[in-house]
Amino acid sequence: MEATNVYVLMTLSMGSRGEVVRKNVGVTFSLHEAEDHQDKDVSNEFEAFQIDANWQEDAATTNLVAAMREFTGMVREMQDEALR
Repeated sequence: MEATNVYVLMTLSMGSRGEVVRKNVGVTFSLHEAEDHQDKDVSNEFEAFQIDANWQEDAATTNLVAAMREFTGMVREMQDEALR
């Protein structure tokens, strides 16, 4: 399995109770963009994750399955209405 890196950009801040709050503010495939984000402010950071290099194919498959399930639900509703 081939993998590629994805970088989740985060900003740290203080919460109302004094706790550190991490907020995701973006995602990039570019290490340079992630480092640029981190260099802009001391409260900025990023985490790197590896994902399957075929993520676009997986996302397309997921979208197709979701559409098929929605269509199946619409057909069931139409069948139920027709039987009333």
